[in-house]
Amino acid sequence: MAARFIVLATAASAIVSAALVVSSARADQQELKLVTPPLSMFRDQIRPPADTLPVPTGFSREQIVHGDRVFHGEAANGQCSVCHGIDGKGTPNGNDLTAGMFVWSDGSVKELKRTVLHNMSVAPRMDGDLTPDDVDAVSAYVWAISHRSASQ
Repeated sequence: MAARFIVLATAASAIVSAALVVSSARADQQELKLVTPPLSMFRDQIRPPADTLPVPTGFSREQIVHGDRVFHGEAANGQCSVCHGIDGKGTPNGNDLTAGMFVWSDGSVKELKRTVLHNMSVAPRMDGDLTPDDVDAVSAYVWAISHRSASQ
């Protein structure tokens, strides 16, 4: 009788354990359905034409063009597009800079510059070899892509 009870208890335990494993696997599958790949993987990343971007007060078209080159790694060994995408719309490693909603800034050129300088101080040389003029230009460029009209 005791042996029969042990066998039945073992069988019941195995059934419960199997049900928990199946339930856990279903939960994991459901969780995976909720996690979607970053949108940057499914869109054409088109570089905004610098010559059509708005220019913030106090800056020049030349600074926007230079900031574009820094952002895309063509000047000062800039690394911005590595994390923020060629189009500035973000990747898993960097937020969207075109939406006009900034995590660390109010979106003004002054505050964007402060954020760039902060990032440079936290991770020296990871942003490139930016001079103060490069930082001004790339900050103005980020402002410009965040103020780009929807038709551009």
